[in-house]
Amino acid sequence: MIKMEIKELQEKAEEIINKIDNKLEFRHNNKNIIIHLTEEFGEISRQILNPELKRQEIDIENLKEEIADIMLLLSKLANNNNIDIEKSITSKIKKLKQRHDLK
Repeated sequence: MIKMEIKELQEKAEEIINKIDNKLEFRHNNKNIIIHLTEEFGEISRQILNPELKRQEIDIENLKEEIADIMLLLSKLANNNNIDIEKSITSKIKKLKQRHDLK
């Protein structure tokens, strides 16, 4: 099982997405990432809603892959905009705790 820190996730996402971009002569700029994220969220939505629509059960393996795709794309988006996800999450958790009077 691979365990990694958020910073390492950002680095690995950058590395693999850049390699794919170079191979395909493509660039994951902010616009392309948003389009790709929308597609991936649609695939997650379909997995979650399939049982309610009586189509099929949730394919957990596919759901795992779609969530991983989103994590990688969000990491690349953060990198494109010089955002440290770990610091952003830490800051957001602190704000949520204050807003909701949590310890």
